[in-house]
Amino acid sequence: METKALWNKRMGAFLTEALGYLRYVGNSGAIGFLVLVVLTGAYYYSRLLKQLPDTYPFEWGIGLVMAYLLTRGQVRTFLKEADLVFLLPLEPRMKPYFRSAVLYSFVFQAAGIMGTLLVLWPLYRHRMGESALSFGSILVVLLVLRLLNTAACWQEERIVEAREIALHRFVRACANAAIVLVVFVRGFVLPSLLIAAVFIAAAAWYYRHTMASRTVNWERLLQTEQALSSRFYSWMNQFVDVPYEFSKVRRRDWVALFADRLSFTSRNAYMYLYAKTFVRSELFAMALRLTVIGGVIIMAMDGALAKWITYVLVLGVTAVQLSSLLRYHRYTFWTHIYPLPPVGRREAVERVVGIALLVQSFFLDVALFVPFSAGWHLFAGPVVGLVLAYGYSRIVLRRRLQSL
Repeated sequence: METKALWNKRMGAFLTEALGYLRYVGNSGAIGFLVLVVLTGAYYYSRLLKQLPDTYPFEWGIGLVMAYLLTRGQVRTFLKEADLVFLLPLEPRMKPYFRSAVLYSFVFQAAGIMGTLLVLWPLYRHRMGESALSFGSILVVLLVLRLLNTAACWQEERIVEAREIALHRFVRACANAAIVLVVFVRGFVLPSLLIAAVFIAAAAWYYRHTMASRTVNWERLLQTEQALSSRFYSWMNQFVDVPYEFSKVRRRDWVALFADRLSFTSRNAYMYLYAKTFVRSELFAMALRLTVIGGVIIMAMDGALAKWITYVLVLGVTAVQLSSLLRYHRYTFWTHIYPLPPVGRREAVERVVGIALLVQSFFLDVALFVPFSAGWHLFAGPVVGLVLAYGYSRIVLRRRLQSL
């Protein structure tokens, strides 16, 4: 089989599987909830723009966000473990396969860039006014940079040393930030554009002549593919039972030590297991991101109603995401031979999710009352957070877990 045909076969199989899972996502009601979040966010976003002064240097923040998105990113190859044996001898004939992988990754990364620019564009126009560049011209610049960064990401997959990879990404991040900030802050300045063109040409020459002598790092490509697959299936796992478990484990000792304080008894066996699973999986990172982003948005809003709506939405989104915790370890052999009642697993998940939501509500309470003002709402915040955390974990989630 030709390598290009192999790529088309694997990409088609994945897209077919993804569309099948997306059908379950639509049936779960998540699309309606997402539409509600988008409409609510758009309404308060427009109100916020009217209240924000146009003297704040928002363009610097927008440029840094875009530089971050341009720098990050990985190439999806759909490689399998057996490929390290069967496709390794065909490495000289794999160029069409890998070229298609780079193009495929660029398309999805470009869609992310375009979506982010659409969200941040009103803020940019609000700040720059008549001196703002056109949406199309900025988009073209960002897409060209995205294509160059995707190609650079692919070349960096040949590197073995982690420090060397980090150094390349740091240099790319600085270059992306310099180019994008000039575009957003100063516009299309001819000297800056010429310097950027020279730098891009030098980078292209460097990657072409330095990385060409290195062979494909198949093990790293496989690790990247498994990480991207894990991210996709972890998200789908919140709506439908997915028979995959590639979750990357992170130590996070600074959080995991709270689970170590549980008493060493059979009653806490599942509690210990799922507490450790939560803090060492992507669920913790997701909850942390939602807490930080939600807290910043809440503090930026002026109206009390807008703050409360965002407060409830952040807790609701986090609760839905954390409900997939029970699906972890369901294919692990050892958990099925524990001399413990299966109901203990559900109870442990309820407790972990409830505690996580309660901790998140505490940090959101802090953001809810910034700037500080005395009143009855100082007591209402913790009470609402406690009710939402307990109500979801002990009522809504318990019903969902009993149906699994």
